[in-house]
Amino acid sequence: MKKLFALIVLAVMTTGLFALDLGGIKGTWKDAKWDADWTFSADGHIVLSISSSGEKVYDFNESNIKNFKVDAGTKGVTITFYCPDTERAYSFTKGVSLSTDIDMIVNPDWTDEDYSVAIKMK
Repeated sequence: MKKLFALIVLAVMTTGLFALDLGGIKGTWKDAKWDADWTFSADGHIVLSISSSGEKVYDFNESNIKNFKVDAGTKGVTITFYCPDTERAYSFTKGVSLSTDIDMIVNPDWTDEDYSVAIKMK
């Protein structure tokens, strides 16, 4: 069983889960509460846009984020980073499951209340 789990984790990491290195999460996920699309692209950008209009709100990339980190563990792969422009820390976790959902946590500097949601693949 441990070998099977190790193979699954290796396969997930090999297909890449996140290219800043976003590894392999590529596609668009929607946060329905805020009419927001989060697009992870092969060129290492994470783009936040308005879902209903397609208008780009922000392009997160290596020039405007800090403390970019990718962690792989038993719960899946997690990308974390901080953006000084938006004054928020972000966390995206793709669990080791068949679900395409990504768990997102946004931690604004000005409050202790985080925004946490499972965003759905479009």
